[in-house]
Amino acid sequence: MRIFKIIFLSVISISTAFGQGIDFNASSFKDAIKRAKAENKLIFVDAYTTWCGPCKFMAKNIFTDKNVGDYYNEAFVNVKIDMEKGEGPQLAKAWKITGYPTLIFIDKKGELIHRSMGSRPAEDFLDLGRAANDPERQITTMTKRFEAGERDAEFLWKYTDAMTSAGLKGFEKVALLYMDTQTDWSTDKNMNFLFDYAEATIDSKLFKYTLEHREEFEALVGKEKFEQKLNYAADIDRSKNGIARDDKEGLKLHYEKYYDSKIASDKAMVTYFKQLMYTLDPVEQERFKAEIQLFLAGTPDLGWSFYNSVAWQIYEISNDRELLKKAAEWTNLSIKDTKNSFNTDTQAHIQYKLGNNKEARRYALSSIELAKEESSDYSATEALLSKISK
Repeated sequence: MRIFKIIFLSVISISTAFGQGIDFNASSFKDAIKRAKAENKLIFVDAYTTWCGPCKFMAKNIFTDKNVGDYYNEAFVNVKIDMEKGEGPQLAKAWKITGYPTLIFIDKKGELIHRSMGSRPAEDFLDLGRAANDPERQITTMTKRFEAGERDAEFLWKYTDAMTSAGLKGFEKVALLYMDTQTDWSTDKNMNFLFDYAEATIDSKLFKYTLEHREEFEALVGKEKFEQKLNYAADIDRSKNGIARDDKEGLKLHYEKYYDSKIASDKAMVTYFKQLMYTLDPVEQERFKAEIQLFLAGTPDLGWSFYNSVAWQIYEISNDRELLKKAAEWTNLSIKDTKNSFNTDTQAHIQYKLGNNKEARRYALSSIELAKEESSDYSATEALLSKISK
């Protein structure tokens, strides 16, 4: 199944064949503590869940990297812990884990000394390990320095970055303290800092500054990147303010705080359809089929992911040939905007359902090639290709 979100779908077990990759040789946290004491090492914990896409990305692409394995196997006792099974839930509570993967570093006494959240490239992951091994860069050390009153600009910058990476609350308070040390907020260095560490909400002083200087920030970081953060802030604030996804007028008024009236109207409808899209209720599914056709008849500029997700949902719930043909048209709009393994896979499935095996095969092969470039899982596309061949 292909949905509009860009997530890492690959599922693969950790392998240390040929001496490459991290050797997760501790069987439990208790075992890791025992080994750490015996070997005089720190502990690295991959705190993961089975459903987490970025966790699977790290498992497939980063933990198997030879350079990563060489460093982590030498520096740490390594253990993987499913946060939803066995000892996982208790540890997740103790470590205050709020997202996955969370990459935890523990000393041999069992105390947390460093942490980070989310997937990252191999070199960044190596640097994370080096930071965990450097008392001056450990998040716990930096927190103690901050609580002791250290307010040097360079330290505040590094501490803001460390807090953000660790997924800790209160990072904007530190970011504001850094900005208070700066006489000129408009330098490229400070604008990059502002953009990276402004909390994505309209209630944030730093985020308001980015909105007030939108053109300058778009020129610096790129329009697409700025839009991504703006979209995220608008959605976070919608949820925080309790605006229901089926309240079309309330959604429009909310999005007008961030966009012009036309874009706000489209954003409101996209949010409305997202809650309607995946309903299992037959009556609601029929409402979705009818209303989405009317909305997309105006061909609003909504980006590849929304067109793709709508088309896939029609593929899932409808056998109506005319509606499937419209879904194929919407997928073409998605591909025209940004061609990738997700929308080409969607088109392959739709064409197969329509009986156009030649077209289905062409899109399936294209999707597999793109998936290889993206390091995405293409097993579902291969399964479809097998059906087409038969």
